[in-house]
Amino acid sequence: MYKKISLIVIILLSLLLISSCSKQTTNNIQNMEKLYYVSRVIDGDTIKIYYNGDEVSVRFIGIDTPETHSGSKPLGELGDKAYWFTRNKIYTDNAKKSYVFLEFDNDKYGNYDRLLAYIYYKGKDGKMHFLNKEILENGWARPLFYSDTSKHRDDFIEAYKKAFEDRKGIFQFFDSKDRIVEDKDLTDKDIGKIRNVKLKVSNVSSSGSFYHVYSESGNFYISIRRDEYNAFFNNLNLYDLKGKEIMIYGEVWKENGKYEILARAEFEFTIIK
Repeated sequence: MYKKISLIVIILLSLLLISSCSKQTTNNIQNMEKLYYVSRVIDGDTIKIYYNGDEVSVRFIGIDTPETHSGSKPLGELGDKAYWFTRNKIYTDNAKKSYVFLEFDNDKYGNYDRLLAYIYYKGKDGKMHFLNKEILENGWARPLFYSDTSKHRDDFIEAYKKAFEDRKGIFQFFDSKDRIVEDKDLTDKDIGKIRNVKLKVSNVSSSGSFYHVYSESGNFYISIRRDEYNAFFNNLNLYDLKGKEIMIYGEVWKENGKYEILARAEFEFTIIK
């Protein structure tokens, strides 16, 4: 009797699993079969397409390229490079028209009612290419994770690590001594530029969705979003940095009169002593 019941339960669970996988596969196929006309490339991580008859903005999920337009974030040193990388991938062979495939995650819309999507295109080799991952892997973006847009999180983690290991894109200056600057010597000329900022840590705190590492000079601090911390910090305990001299590599911003770097991974930190 119990054996029969167990067998029935196993069969039912198997059928449910097959059904779930089938639905997921069907959804992916539907997304991949529909082409969307790209009307414009805005910057490295945003394009405009025609979607259901309307021209709409699409923000690439999981990545954050340097800014090419002034706004809440400073103009990024390598923003133009990221823009041209994306544009050249989408408009292959100098084509005047281009189309992409979209894949959606749990949250379809983000801020400003922009579509959030994973972008795929057909390359010169006739194969499908995952553009979000390619941008990150070539170092033209930093990871930007959210719990409701995490379908390809593991792919993006590996891609960002590879960009660092290969010293590509934003990491091309990582070993350059002329990129090192003392935190007390930062000026507004450094805003938007990639620097390796040297500091002595006075305090580490946690607030809301961020960790903060403060410099002893009071002129600079490091922010780390919890989503990136959970993805990229395996060995470095931020609270162990208190009292230590370190360097942090990244793009310099300014917030509330103080300079800031938004860190994404533990390999961006160098402990001096």
